Amino acid sequence: MERNYIGNGFPSFIKVYSPETCYLKLKIPSRFLENFNGDIPVISILEVEGSARRSWRVVIERIEEDFYFKGGWPKFVQDNNLENEDFLNFFYAGNSTFFVRVYGKNGYLKQELNAIEELELHPLDDVNPHEIQVASPLADEELDGSENSVVSVTLFEIVMKKSNFSKMLLNLPSTFGKKYMNRGQVFEKMATLQTDGKSWPVVARSSDRLKFRKGWRQFLQDNDLHVGDVLRFKLIDEENFILEVLIRRNPSHVS
Repeated sequence: MERNYIGNGFPSFIKVYSPETCYLKLKIPSRFLENFNGDIPVISILEVEGSARRSWRVVIERIEEDFYFKGGWPKFVQDNNLENEDFLNFFYAGNSTFFVRVYGKNGYLKQELNAIEELELHPLDDVNPHEIQVASPLADEELDGSENSVVSVTLFEIVMKKSNFSKMLLNLPSTFGKKYMNRGQVFEKMATLQTDGKSWPVVARSSDRLKFRKGWRQFLQDNDLHVGDVLRFKLIDEENFILEVLIRRNPSHVS
């Protein structure tokens, strides 16, 4: 059954698609950014309305003073067969999720392609996000070199992969690691992860790459994490090494 999102009162905006200007990236209207209350997500989920729910992860990147859907956006364009003068209506439902309606230039709602008739979540393995400047320009920002997104030294997002479960460890961005360790020297420090009012102790240790090891298994299990979930880490207490964790669930694991 097709779901109707329009009546839910979500903030929205409309863009007219042009291959010349919108194929590689799509600008988010400046006034619409006010709906994020200063916390612009790094990784968004675009869900196209239709009889089958389909979702794409797309990186929101800052370019000069504007913000764009960029990393993963060309995949969204291709999969939805966007054409010149198509109308895209975006509804922001919170939790980094946008519902999208795509209209052809004849004004009719486009139906999803018959190539996929079930929920599909395109992983960030196909995305190569560039440096994303959301934090203060004074922050020591750096490209992480992986599919993860480094916003600043003290704020970053990591997409859960199979290795985070099979090896029971979590590699942290090099930008963050350099803040606490000297290359070639063994580093070990007790950290605290906080989410939903609860805390978990974990050991951060490495001689070359900072990672969470001991205690990470318990955090995974207690929070019922799955491959594709996105964790946003924010260092809130540098002296005691406390990180606040925001969890955004992979829609394919949400009932």
